[in-house]
Amino acid sequence: MADVDTSVDSRGEVQTSPRPGRRSFLTPPRLVGAGALVFGFVVWEIYARSLENNIFFPTLGSTVEGLFALLQDPDFWGAYRLTLVPFFWGWITSLAAGVALGLLAGLNKTIWKLLSPYVAFFHALPVSVLVPVTVVAFGIDLLARSSIVFLFGFWEVLLSTVVGISYISDDIKDMTKSFGMGGVRAFRRVVLPGAMPAIMAGLRIGTGRAVVGMVVMELLLVSVGVGRLIIRYRALFQAPLLYALVITLAVFGLVALAGMRRLENHVLRWRGEAR
Repeated sequence: MADVDTSVDSRGEVQTSPRPGRRSFLTPPRLVGAGALVFGFVVWEIYARSLENNIFFPTLGSTVEGLFALLQDPDFWGAYRLTLVPFFWGWITSLAAGVALGLLAGLNKTIWKLLSPYVAFFHALPVSVLVPVTVVAFGIDLLARSSIVFLFGFWEVLLSTVVGISYISDDIKDMTKSFGMGGVRAFRRVVLPGAMPAIMAGLRIGTGRAVVGMVVMELLLVSVGVGRLIIRYRALFQAPLLYALVITLAVFGLVALAGMRRLENHVLRWRGEAR
């Protein structure tokens, strides 16, 4: 029998309701995803074994061996440290600046009119082409590498924040005035909660874009971290190590997105939209 919560209403009658249980990890979507992943691994192994030479496409087994070798290599962890420092600064500043400027632009139409041409330009422009400009402006130090990550994530967060505020209808804003809410109180009680779903979606998308910027920064700007290892393994035709390194980047991106998803669910739990 399922657990139930009991309570007594105003008439003295006992009311029962099901007690929410812990969600099972083996949900149908996760089972389907796991099955698709296993199927992909099987196809990978079959195709790799059908090749006469695995110098360019290693088997799954050799890639797993390469992954364990990487995890035991101090040079691998040192390379990741050098990559994550500019990523962290570029990622944090892009989220903070994107939300702050997006709130200002969303609340002030004049500021939005001034920013909208730049937002449209940079949102449509492949950010990778700005790498040479960044080198000329900032060189190749930590500031330049962080700037590339910043440019990848900032515009998504800014645009999502502005769109979130624009979704709040004028009727709701007029209602806050009729209840005598001041600017700060209306912003805290109405505007910010109403825009929060779009803001959190922008933070999640901006995080994914920042991860892409991290890889672009390493490959196109200066290869001192993970990019250096990629270039080394490619030059030496060490395919298992190269594929294993790419897998670690994919796992890092998935973990970052999963963390933002959990944060989004926590912030929006009052809306009952946890996924």
